[in-house]
Amino acid sequence: MRPLEPRERKIVALGVLVAAVAAAWFVVIDPVVMGFIDRAQERSDLLATYQRNQRLLAGIADWREEADRQSATQSQFNIVAPTKVLAAENLKQRLSRLANAVGGSVQNVSELPAEKENWVRVRADLQLTMAQLYKSLNRLENEAPYVVVGYVSVVADRAVQTGHLATMDVRLEVSAPVRTNQP
Repeated sequence: MRPLEPRERKIVALGVLVAAVAAAWFVVIDPVVMGFIDRAQERSDLLATYQRNQRLLAGIADWREEADRQSATQSQFNIVAPTKVLAAENLKQRLSRLANAVGGSVQNVSELPAEKENWVRVRADLQLTMAQLYKSLNRLENEAPYVVVGYVSVVADRAVQTGHLATMDVRLEVSAPVRTNQP
């Protein structure tokens, strides 16, 4: 093998130097730099988690107050009765009293199967005028225990026949949660 010329030695030395720098970069420097970057990202993630947790912990008192406030008003949102059957009967009587109080007449009130457990559902067929319908829906909306109105169906055939607003056949379906107070 012949000896390398000075120019060739410089090129080989430069290649070895570039290879050594690249090896040092990928073996030593890059892992250290990436470690710093990863740890900085972990620190910022931990700091964000810590701040979020501090906000959650600071809100516990507000949540407790809200839970107490909701517990105090729970009876407004449930029908309290010894059994589910009595709760359904209570809701039927409430709809009958409501129709009579606004001046309407009750045709039929019947219990329907509830869609959820610990709920009751009742359908009432009523004859009401438009003003009586507004009053009855307003009372259902504003008097405790609050109920969910499933649907309201209005048939105003008499108005077409007579030419003026008359009593309407109204089908009203309401449901409400039940809380049994068994001894």
